[in-house]
Amino acid sequence: MDSQEPPKPLAQRLQEKLAASRFFTFSLLLHVVLVIMCGSVVLIKSAMEAPDFEASSGGLVEGSEQVAAPPETPPDVTTQTFTPDTPQVTAPTLNAISTTNMSTPSFQVAAAAPVVKPVQNDAMSKALENASKAMAKGVGGGGIPGTMSGRMGGTSRQRMMDTNGGKKKSEEAVMRGLRWLVKNQSPDGSWGPGNKPAMTGLALLCFLGHGETTTSPEFGPSVKKAVDWLVKTGTAGQGKFTALNQSGVYEHGIATYAMGEYYTMTKDEAVAPLLKQAVSYIVQGQGPDGGWMYGYDKSQSDTSVSGWQIQALKAAHLSQLNIEGVDPALDKAMLNLKRVQGKKGGFGYREPGSERYSLTGVGVLCTYFWKQDKDELVRDGIKYLLDDDKPKVDYKGEKADLYAWYYNTQACLMMGGSHWGKWNRMFQDQIADAQRPDGSWPPTGNPKPHGPENAPEGVGPVYRTTLCVLMLEVYYRYMPVTKG
Repeated sequence: MDSQEPPKPLAQRLQEKLAASRFFTFSLLLHVVLVIMCGSVVLIKSAMEAPDFEASSGGLVEGSEQVAAPPETPPDVTTQTFTPDTPQVTAPTLNAISTTNMSTPSFQVAAAAPVVKPVQNDAMSKALENASKAMAKGVGGGGIPGTMSGRMGGTSRQRMMDTNGGKKKSEEAVMRGLRWLVKNQSPDGSWGPGNKPAMTGLALLCFLGHGETTTSPEFGPSVKKAVDWLVKTGTAGQGKFTALNQSGVYEHGIATYAMGEYYTMTKDEAVAPLLKQAVSYIVQGQGPDGGWMYGYDKSQSDTSVSGWQIQALKAAHLSQLNIEGVDPALDKAMLNLKRVQGKKGGFGYREPGSERYSLTGVGVLCTYFWKQDKDELVRDGIKYLLDDDKPKVDYKGEKADLYAWYYNTQACLMMGGSHWGKWNRMFQDQIADAQRPDGSWPPTGNPKPHGPENAPEGVGPVYRTTLCVLMLEVYYRYMPVTKG
């Protein structure tokens, strides 16, 4: 009988079992390691993942598609505030976003550390696309036209000054001029011992041209008093700022122009009814040939009178109030301007045979203002203005003409290129250097000027100062925008 094999030690038996199941053991250990690694990755990712971007207003652009609200911002997330570069204006503009403090509601964007680049979703893409289309058409999200956006903010003005060749001394002259207007404003808010609607309208246009409204720190009180006076005067006249006689149609047009710009920049609904009434007088006063005449009597058309009515109607168009008759009246006005243009490109007073240097800028600017096109009429007019045989800009010269220069300056900027370069070299130093130390402008050297241009007292200083300030604001006041 065989002898029985002695029992094996426990350690040896375990070793043999592990050897027999080595493949199973290896697989088990491998899975355990993988489970541990995957769990670690999930935990790390959860701890480091940044929150979604959030706009406090519910959308980047008003009226755009809304993005679903993300979870509440964690306590350790910091907030960065970005505000539009729009000083003291109730409506937003097209300016680039900056960190300037202002009263306009800001956009708040939550950001976590480390900074994670956001992925642009469909809603954001759509909003940006809509904003781009609006800018291409010259209208900002808040209704500020692209053609007026250069005046909205110090950085915008400086950028336009640099782009269009404005000098530091020109902007300094503008500031002195505005401060002179503040000091010489009547307690009731008007300017001038006479022709108050026109003088107040011109002064208000100067402040608005610099981006100043009723909420501006330095000039806000003067702007408010001017607006209040115009509203009170126009309301008392049931939409008329003065009697619509020979000089009255000039004054009514200028005051309406100023109120149109004011509404466009502020969207102050308190002035909307008056603006509509005032514009209706201009629309109804248009003659059968498309022009305007003294007293709106429709017997003839006067290019000088027509110029202020067209500027007022263009301001009304930019207001986006859709005032009845404005666009058809502007279309019709273009027919009259074409009628009075002569063969050499200049514009006449009432007929094309009387081409006048002093009125050609009126025709060119008003045509471009509405058509937004450098067509043959505009090109021929600019050529006529800049011919070498035409008067040069000489403030102390006998042919000095602030009225003509006001229009020529804007017309040449709209044309741009070498035409603007030539005019800018002629006019800028002459106007800036002629300013008095107190901020006003003295009489020119012309012994027979237009209207009150050289009156030493009364409305003369106000008239000269406002025209010169508006000329030196040209670099940013209105920008050429292609009609889309």
